[in-house]
Amino acid sequence: MKTPILFLSDAVSASSGLGRITRDLALRLHEHCSDVFDVASVGYGGTGSRSIPFKEYKVHSVDNWLVPELPGVWDDWAQGREGILFCVWDMSRLYWIGTPQRCPNPHLRWFAERKDVKKYAYHAVDAEGPFGKLPHSIAETMKGFDRVLDYSAFSCRITGNTEHLPHGIDTSVFKPQPRQEARAGVIKSGFTGLTDKSLLIGIVATNQARKNWQLGMATARILLDRGHDVRLWCHTDILDRYWSLPNLIVDYGLQDRVAVTTQRFSDAQLASMYNACDVTLGIAPEGFGYSIAESLACGVPCICGSYGAQAEFAPKSMQVEPNGYFYEGAFCSKRPIHDPDKWALYVEIWKKWRDRCDMLSEAKKANELEGVCLPERVDWNGSSLWGSWEKWFKEGL
Repeated sequence: MKTPILFLSDAVSASSGLGRITRDLALRLHEHCSDVFDVASVGYGGTGSRSIPFKEYKVHSVDNWLVPELPGVWDDWAQGREGILFCVWDMSRLYWIGTPQRCPNPHLRWFAERKDVKKYAYHAVDAEGPFGKLPHSIAETMKGFDRVLDYSAFSCRITGNTEHLPHGIDTSVFKPQPRQEARAGVIKSGFTGLTDKSLLIGIVATNQARKNWQLGMATARILLDRGHDVRLWCHTDILDRYWSLPNLIVDYGLQDRVAVTTQRFSDAQLASMYNACDVTLGIAPEGFGYSIAESLACGVPCICGSYGAQAEFAPKSMQVEPNGYFYEGAFCSKRPIHDPDKWALYVEIWKKWRDRCDMLSEAKKANELEGVCLPERVDWNGSSLWGSWEKWFKEGL
């Protein structure tokens, strides 16, 4: 009898990073292990998609991250079989599953305590709390899961867990393209003022506290003051939330130099946008770092900080050391303090490298890109990543 496995996260048809991670994992499990697992998902956001080959249950609202529909969804899918609830959310959202005594909904509390449902968690850690540890409430939530898998060695150092696996990038889509062709497409789409000679910087990040949009804008302004024809492509989810991007653009005097996109792009469209850039900026410490990995897979340098899981695959020569740290937020999370002057210097160094690459033959260019491209261990098309995942899933049976 096949084991039912229900993925709980953002909807697999949503455009969020968590939705995308869940979609990648669930699709591969459905494709490669359908003789062992019955795969379904339940999540918030998204509209559903005919391209999803397994059952997708949708949640229409989330209050304090509770999913009151979950017991009914599980019973409909499992049909009385023992199975696995695979959660792809941060532990801060999963408190009601990992510590049922904190769940205000009696029906959900009963579900979280069921013995016929194994609780797995695949969670991101992008910062440590005081003394290099997890905050107490997060650590207590984690203890309530039957199996926990971290994204990175960075995470394991903080959680004390021993198992970690990254998710991956599809390098059949995210791959180097001729920069001039990619940029011509962006110019044609209506990016006023952008030319082949412009310094085009890309930033792909959600609008939240952890993503340091001020650092990105300040870096662009410094480069503009140094005489570069700076143009900025910013891809985000919403203009005004933690940051007001329109206000930041005006405050840093970057009007008419910034193109902001908020619509959902296909992977192919995103890859073209990355390839049009000279460099990109990874403006936050990450639990993984999709935009950093995507940029590198396209052969486009990404300047990022040295604190976070992205440091495990980003080239050391692109990592900026912070000037210091501070702690913020409900979980007293450690955050780096960065100097935009340093970031501007790294942009200039890698812009020169990119210009030099454009003048090389295709063979020599490919050799140069070897130093920038994504390591195989975070490449879904590599020889080992999915094999490690398949082994992990089956070990839990």
